[in-house]
Parts: sequence; C-alpha cells; structure tokens
Amino acid sequence: MVYVDESGIHGDGLFAGERIRHGRRIIEYTGEKIPSGEGTTRSRDDEELTYIFTLNDKFDVDGSVNGNEARFANHSCDGNTYVDIIRGRIWFIAEQTIEEGEEITFDYRLQGEELYECICGTARCRGYMNDKDDELVKAAKAEKRRA
Repeated sequence: MVYVDESGIHGDGLFAGERIRHGRRIIEYTGEKIPSGEGTTRSRDDEELTYIFTLNDKFDVDGSVNGNEARFANHSCDGNTYVDIIRGRIWFIAEQTIEEGEEITFDYRLQGEELYECICGTARCRGYMNDKDDELVKAAKAEKRRA
C-alpha cells in the first residue's frame, strides 16, 4: 500500500502505492519500544536523522531499530494523515483520501525545549514542526512580528 521514494519535502518520504480512502489505517509505526528518557537521549546523540516516536508518557518507539517504512513519513503543517494510538500501537490514519503517488505526511506537533524549523511549503505552514500551541512557537511568532 505504501513505498519509500525521494521526497519534495525532505530526504526520503512515504508515498501511497494505491488510492487510500479517508479513515483507513495506512501503516503501523514500528520499532524498538524504549523508555521515554532513552528516546530523549537517542534523539540528542543522533547526528543524522531521528526516528523516535512518542508512544505515551512512559515509552517511545525508535523506528531506526527494527522499524518499517512508516519512519519515512515527513512532517507537514497540513498533513493528510493523523496518528492514532490503538492498544499500544501507533497507526497512521488517512485524514482525507490520498491518491496513488501522493506523499503521506502528518503534523509532528513536536514538544520540548527547542524549535524545529518547518520546510513543508504548504499554504498553512506555521514555520515550525512544533505544536501550534507550543509556547516556543508562540514566542517565536511574536518575535517575528516585533522585528
């Protein structure tokens, strides 16, 4: 149903291998289940790409260890999927009908102590991969308005 190919957003991306209807489960995000503190450490130590996905308050999933193609889904402020955690499993669900060949994206809504610039290029781009309600994003936008 999906494949990995070069992305117009960043690096490799996840793409629809067929038409995917709204509401359909697309793919499970798999990898090594690790304590959340370990996920934070691995994110900081990794000089390349990070595939850490928050499962809950106690655990993360590291898609770089025994993960699948789901780890290549790029961020978009106007993503075409959303994430649903069902019985401890992370699923990407089609938020709208996705056409064959279309890149599968979702809003990362990052949290934390650092701003991550967004390059999704959509009309709804907020400039950051962080959650739109994150205090860091609000402060950065206020600073840009003052400048």
